[in-house]
Amino acid sequence: MLKPLKAAIAAAVLLVLFMSAQATAALWRAEETINVGAVSTGSLNMHAGNGTTSQQDYEFNELDGSNLVPGEFVQAPLTITNAGTTDLEYNLTGASALPDSPTPADVALADSSVLTIGTDRSAEECSMGTEQVAPLFQGPASSGATLGDARRLVASGDGASFEVLCVRVEVAADAPQSAAGGQMRLVLNFTGQQR
Repeated sequence: MLKPLKAAIAAAVLLVLFMSAQATAALWRAEETINVGAVSTGSLNMHAGNGTTSQQDYEFNELDGSNLVPGEFVQAPLTITNAGTTDLEYNLTGASALPDSPTPADVALADSSVLTIGTDRSAEECSMGTEQVAPLFQGPASSGATLGDARRLVASGDGASFEVLCVRVEVAADAPQSAAGGQMRLVLNFTGQQR
């Protein structure tokens, strides 16, 4: 009886091993055609200008600092326009007051100047030279210049919402003599992102 019991146990073990080694292969498949419709993102287009004309690379001639002397300033409105079809956020991502090939006098003049940018004045008030109460940026025209929080421009029905920035460049009253004869070329870099 021992031999048939061993054979039965061996057969049971082999049966369990054989059953556990079997794999199941299930294949689930279904097909359906759906209509996803049209997907569009709109256009992202930001311009700078004087309120009448604007473009992506704007020459800011209204801010003429060619006759600046220590203790004086120039100030002009700069209009940032959302010319696209989607909302955008923009920010100042750096500035420079140096010409392409700066001289020591140019560097001294740039180091003695203060850039101020705000939105608390209308274009007319900015053109008249009224002082800004709460500037978004005030400091040197440098690569670290930023407005702090990004500014939002919604896309309007005609694709032309805008914000007027009042830009002011002032030469410190105690500018060094080494700044005499220096020239400035203000470059403001703005970046816009879809929101």
